[in-house]
Amino acid sequence: MKSKFIVFSLVLSFGLMQLVYAGDFSNIRGVGMGRTMNAASTGTDAIGINPANIAIPDIGKFTLSLAPIGVMVHTELFSYGTYMDYFTGVAGPDGKRISRPLTEEDKNTILSPMPDLPRTNTRVETMWFGLTFQHPVIGGIGFAVIDRLGASVALSKDFFRMAAFGLDSLGSQYKFDGTDLSAWWYREYTLSYGHKLSFKPRFVKDLYAGISIKFLRGRGIFTTDRQNSSFGNYPTGSDQYALRGNFNFLTRRAGVDFFGDTSNSSIKDILFSDPAGKGIGFDIGISSEVRSGLRVALSMTDIGSIRWDKNAFESTGGGLVDVSGIYGAMGDTLKNAVKGSTKALTSFKTTLPTALRLGAEMDAKQFKFFKFIPGKLLLAFDYTQGLNNSLGNTTIPRFSLGAEYRVIRFIPIRTGLAVGGGDGVHWALGTGFNSHYFSLDIATENFGMFFVPKSFRMVSFSLGMKIRV
Repeated sequence: MKSKFIVFSLVLSFGLMQLVYAGDFSNIRGVGMGRTMNAASTGTDAIGINPANIAIPDIGKFTLSLAPIGVMVHTELFSYGTYMDYFTGVAGPDGKRISRPLTEEDKNTILSPMPDLPRTNTRVETMWFGLTFQHPVIGGIGFAVIDRLGASVALSKDFFRMAAFGLDSLGSQYKFDGTDLSAWWYREYTLSYGHKLSFKPRFVKDLYAGISIKFLRGRGIFTTDRQNSSFGNYPTGSDQYALRGNFNFLTRRAGVDFFGDTSNSSIKDILFSDPAGKGIGFDIGISSEVRSGLRVALSMTDIGSIRWDKNAFESTGGGLVDVSGIYGAMGDTLKNAVKGSTKALTSFKTTLPTALRLGAEMDAKQFKFFKFIPGKLLLAFDYTQGLNNSLGNTTIPRFSLGAEYRVIRFIPIRTGLAVGGGDGVHWALGTGFNSHYFSLDIATENFGMFFVPKSFRMVSFSLGMKIRV
């Protein structure tokens, strides 16, 4: 019972431990508005979102971003309150914290609200260097170097049931269909261009179009392309059991080989070795002020792929397994069976997280209904539709409403409400100090965690600076 408790604690704590390590996340202004940014972004904020907006006049001609960084983690395993209640131990006789053994009721309380395929997503994004230049005749030109790191872990609920309750002496069956383990790290060298078109429909005030080309360099990747596995046990006699399983999975990996049995890779290998993958991607977009104070924008981002060819491997499941023996001796047999077989690959390709983005922003002071409000108010709306499930992308649509309010011109208050996109419902908040030449912005995508800390499942923080000339 004690060993089961230890395993169960480690397994369930894994999702929350990712909070320690932790895009659209390097756009700090947009994060504060719930990632409502397609029509509202200009300058370096528009890189990776909508290249057409780079040509729209902004404060100053040059904008330089100084390493903005965004970090986000979201888990469906359990809330922070559950973690504190069951996995931080209890006071021992001497006052020190000791492990808390979980009762059957405790385990059921933890597992009951968990979805059938709980997922934990982690994202880290930083723009090491971002620069834009805008001229009314030449148009807008932008360049940025962006690192994107992420991990997405979806484990079947049966995995946690097995860790909690083990193999029942009367027989048990567990299914792991849909389990997905993915992690990636790649860099974008993005060159963007936007221009105001000389022709436009009569019913709009202006029309901008833009395109970005991205030269991609991958550091490492691990993907799960298929997982349809199951296993169980049943008694066959006195203290004798049979274990029957089907291990049907396909995973691919490339980059520094931490997974090999003889790997001696180090951090130096990761940072200074040749890229493990190369590729090209594109963004395209249009933006139009359809009437005074109302702009709409449409873009498609991350069109392309990365081909991985360094330390590329493919692992496949071992198929059907049917063994008999003593109940306590089956662990090693199962461990060996789930390893499957691994072979080297010449290369394989990963599609970029392509998304369709539709947005609108409104300068509220140019509409009669809002003129009584003091200061400057911007309202925005975004609809984002992922077109695949690659590299943390999702086909679940995402909707967001954002606002930026300035009573004091250089201190913006930003907020946003978002739903969908695999992250549920969350409330964002951001602020900063914005002068003509310098901006400092901070934001979180889940401000609600400060009000209901026991129920939060997402942590997000973004910080960045800009210089304008």
